[in-house]
Amino acid sequence: MSDTFGRRLREQRHTAGLTMEQLAERSGVSARAISDMERERSVAPQRRTVQALAEALALPEAEQPAFLAAARAGRPRAVATTTVAAGGCALPRPVPDFTGRGRELAQLTQVATAAGPAATAAPVVTVSGTAGVGKTTLAVQAAHLLGTTFTGGTLFVDLRGMDARPSAAAETLARLLSALGVQDDEIPADERDRAGMYRGLLHHRRALVVLDNVADESQVRPLLPGPGPSLTVITSRRLLAGLEGVHRLNLTQLPAEEAATLLRRIIGDREPDAAGEVTELCGRLPLALRIAGNRLMSRPQWTVRHLADRLSDEGRRLDQLIAGDLRIAAAFSLSYTQLSPQARRLFRRLSLASVPDFDARLAGSLDPADPDGIEDALDELVELSLLQAHVDGRYRFHNLIRLFARERLAEEEPAAGRDRPA
Repeated sequence: MSDTFGRRLREQRHTAGLTMEQLAERSGVSARAISDMERERSVAPQRRTVQALAEALALPEAEQPAFLAAARAGRPRAVATTTVAAGGCALPRPVPDFTGRGRELAQLTQVATAAGPAATAAPVVTVSGTAGVGKTTLAVQAAHLLGTTFTGGTLFVDLRGMDARPSAAAETLARLLSALGVQDDEIPADERDRAGMYRGLLHHRRALVVLDNVADESQVRPLLPGPGPSLTVITSRRLLAGLEGVHRLNLTQLPAEEAATLLRRIIGDREPDAAGEVTELCGRLPLALRIAGNRLMSRPQWTVRHLADRLSDEGRRLDQLIAGDLRIAAAFSLSYTQLSPQARRLFRRLSLASVPDFDARLAGSLDPADPDGIEDALDELVELSLLQAHVDGRYRFHNLIRLFARERLAEEEPAAGRDRPA
């Protein structure tokens, strides 16, 4: 039986000031059975037995769900359920041609290795970056690589952060508790009780939990673990700057060599010069490279040079980066719709800048309607990874996002786009 329940039972009995015999008399459970449970020599008790013990211990109502869940978590079948990540929380398949990100994988491995029983909170890693930079791909790859060291199971949940209605924390907690072996009728109705039960289950369980596509801090805060040996990896387009005490990985475009390797793994060793042009025209963004590679592989009559020539037209580049249901512009659009009205307007106007990077003063000259709100709008764009904070208070676009901003300007403010600064 899991030491979690045995430890809880013994601590609660001592807190109540009861001997085993006194607890047995109050609960109707034999002293021998209580002794076996505390020493973890018995099979997992039935729910009615645990309920009788909770009542005899006069546990506060708020603490009873975690007490019941700890007993269930100790059952062998519950552990097996966790291992296969039941309840729709199984990991997605890894990308077979995953490329690069060696530094980030090493950091995740280091954090995972250090995770263990401690008085401090279990480690949490946030992986942030713009759409298409490979956040989910990295998290899934790391989870598959590290999964064997997490004997308490590996769980994955998409929190649908870019949807009109992201998953509520209470809903996500219910899914995670179900995957950890808690029966539906034992999952508390209250979000705080669910969060307490979840933390209780992870207290002694070495589990790896991937919370993908997080909308904001409030959505994920109730899902953070307490002390224990688990590891939580969070992916989000937002920087999630409000989360305390987390390890942060901010993904940017791939280095030139890794980007070229990714494209080569998709299309083979074809036309290296043209492939190099395609790599740079895709801004070394993993999603754009995958789309370009998939287009070439699905059109065997195309040369790499032909695609490079099509991508060289800035006005049509985003339209070329479409392969089936993969569309680079659609990925950017999901982030754009999350912005406030002023941040959207500034985002569009910044595409008029003719310099590779700019400061708040230039941004204000491009959008003079609300000069006092420029800094806040710039921060919002950086927080959502639509703009990169450069050095000394300067900012810059990824080149594909700049093209997307220019398209939004032409679509929504055609008059502003006609008078582009030199």
